[in-house]
Amino acid sequence: MASQSGRPILKSKYDFLNYNYEVDGKKYPRQEVIDMILDLLNGTSMTMQEIGAELKIKETPLTNIMKVMRENNLIINTKLRRAGYYLFRTQSECLLATLMYPSPEQVEKQFKIKDRKIRKAEQGTSKSFGYSGHVTYSGTYYDSLD
Repeated sequence: MASQSGRPILKSKYDFLNYNYEVDGKKYPRQEVIDMILDLLNGTSMTMQEIGAELKIKETPLTNIMKVMRENNLIINTKLRRAGYYLFRTQSECLLATLMYPSPEQVEKQFKIKDRKIRKAEQGTSKSFGYSGHVTYSGTYYDSLD
């Protein structure tokens, strides 16, 4: 699974459940609810109570899905409070880094690969030193062991 931003939602290999959440009287899978919350938080900070009131989700399922989103670094707790409740916002990447450093896909488009050569380890040159498995040391090596 992945969010709209392409970030994967990690799921344990022992977790066989398909999570469905009730939003405004309709059941939605976890990924769609996460995308709804990310769209709601886009550019703003909100408390869990405000998110629950806006999307009409009960408190317990909202707490569970917010925990999943925090574990997968989709949202962060701002440590600020509004009416005694913590504010959450989306995890934004460094804007300067996104401008200065292109993505791997953009870098790959800049180059043209002519061909590839696959070689086995046996086809390479030997880089080992020593004579038939014996390494000789100079006298200065033994002198440094005093």
